[in-house]
Amino acid sequence: MSLNAGTDGTSHPRKGRGGSTGRRPAFRIGLLAAALGAGLPAAQDGAGLDEVIGRAAAYVAEYVDELSNVVMEEDYRQTHYRDSSANPSHSQLVSEFLLMRVDEEGQWVGFRDAVELNGRELENRGNRLVSLLADGRASAIAQARRISEESARYNLGETGRTFNVPTYSLFFLHPANVDRFDFERMRTGRAGCAGVETAWDVSFQEIEYPTLARGFQGISLPARGRFCLDPESGRVIETEFELRHPEVRGERPATEASARVTFGLEPRLNLWVPVEMRDTVAEDDGRRTVGTARYRNYRQFDVTVSENTDPPPDGNGNPR
Repeated sequence: MSLNAGTDGTSHPRKGRGGSTGRRPAFRIGLLAAALGAGLPAAQDGAGLDEVIGRAAAYVAEYVDELSNVVMEEDYRQTHYRDSSANPSHSQLVSEFLLMRVDEEGQWVGFRDAVELNGRELENRGNRLVSLLADGRASAIAQARRISEESARYNLGETGRTFNVPTYSLFFLHPANVDRFDFERMRTGRAGCAGVETAWDVSFQEIEYPTLARGFQGISLPARGRFCLDPESGRVIETEFELRHPEVRGERPATEASARVTFGLEPRLNLWVPVEMRDTVAEDDGRRTVGTARYRNYRQFDVTVSENTDPPPDGNGNPR
């Protein structure tokens, strides 16, 4: 079974609400419950929830452009439990991670290129994504996707997945996608979230079909979770989401997947970047995979890539 960020691993901007087939059936999957906003203080400037979400959407739209020029090193450690009695298996995967915007409508893809597995350097690895994308060729995105898919085979567990990238939840706040979700400010019983007193905990639930994430045979997987937001700037401090894949009789057990990502300021770049991602995939038959990824060695470069995969023309302007 595969849990995918859409059919091609990208975000999918909406063209309007006409394609909705209604709200999804409710289910409880143990994340943080949303609470009514009554009695909760507004932002310091008096903004309400809609305005704060609008600020967050504007922040994400600009943030994608800024982070698309940054490559980072990912240290991703996973543990897979086959059942309650068997010894778990472990892996440590070191990769280059890159976020790349692929068109003018805000679509982007997170690429992972594995360079080291369990302390052993993998052959023909190292800065492949940067060198590939830096040449500006139209086929770079397709080649980078192949590199990322090749790296995905090092994930532990039986469930294939493309959501385990630190920027995945940001899809939900992009201006092209934000109307797909219901948002509620959460009553947490404490001030702020992620250790920031003035931050807002905001829950979200996807209500638009087909959903951004897809599963076995393209089944829609509504996302739910929470954002920790700075209400003044819209800055995203922390994201958390959860997906539930129903049982496919005779094929796969029901599966729950979740991921939490924290962001921190990288002073050299003056940019808030992913610092840590913790993810879990749990199947009803007892199999479970947990992972922790940490990010470091952020570096900036400048490259423009088009999603168009046609080869560039020759010197006379004719197609090659």
